[in-house]
Amino acid sequence: MPTIEVAIELPFYLRVEDVMTVRYEQVCKEAQLPELVGQDLEITTSRRCAGQINKMSQPQVQYERTTVGIKVGTHSNLSQESVSTFAISNCLEILNHLIASYQATTGEVSNAGFIEPLGTSDMQLFAEIRVNGKDFRDRWPGHSLNTFPLSADQGTEFKLYLASQHDLPLSKLFLTSATLSLERGQYSLAISQAATAVELRMTQYVVDKLTGAGWSAQKIKDYEEKTLGQKLRFDQADLRSLEKHFGSVANFSSLHACLKNWFTPLRNKVIHRGHLASHKEAIEAIKVAREFLKTLV
Repeated sequence: MPTIEVAIELPFYLRVEDVMTVRYEQVCKEAQLPELVGQDLEITTSRRCAGQINKMSQPQVQYERTTVGIKVGTHSNLSQESVSTFAISNCLEILNHLIASYQATTGEVSNAGFIEPLGTSDMQLFAEIRVNGKDFRDRWPGHSLNTFPLSADQGTEFKLYLASQHDLPLSKLFLTSATLSLERGQYSLAISQAATAVELRMTQYVVDKLTGAGWSAQKIKDYEEKTLGQKLRFDQADLRSLEKHFGSVANFSSLHACLKNWFTPLRNKVIHRGHLASHKEAIEAIKVAREFLKTLV
């Protein structure tokens, strides 16, 4: 039977040394491969002394690490694309589920390293991938759009923030955190952070309009303390309504409706009812939040 094996050394230590067997579809909810549904996964966690790979100035200092191995057999050979999906996406989901299960059990946030979910880049850079015992690497491009230098405008903006001549845009930082949470498999957290970015920017924008119109401090405070859903439900003629200010902007009506009828209810499910968001929901929420922040420049 063809086999795929993925191993990665975590940059922290989990106090678990075990061999566990789970069904593929029980731990791989996103990007499922039909060829692997019904197959058993063997997950091995083992302790490793990191002195061999951790180049310390004091070699006598030894830090424990945990190596996780994931192995699955298939009834047929998988395509290179399917192997990559398993190794990069499925195994990342398994690892982050393992880490979350460990933290739910122990409450630990550090142990010879900061215990946190991994991201796609960790798998691309550090995972050892073998198919039928032979090394397999999905060679991702080393240069892409994301590695290009900043544009002239971005360079100027960056320097102004660095020199404290502009306040850091907190809403953008929340959206960046949401994107990082998405990358690390924390989908519910990503939605919460994206919603915070939206509400913060919305509140800042409307408060500036109310202040310019001479509203009292108490009335402005009353607006600030409303929920996200309440802030989205003012009549279009109301100065507190975003539709009053952006009603003529192309596609804003559909964006506003999405915020009101999908984005906010999803945020409330996550925050108030403990909804475990999916990868698809998190991607869409961040997309909506990014479009909203682009509109409210």
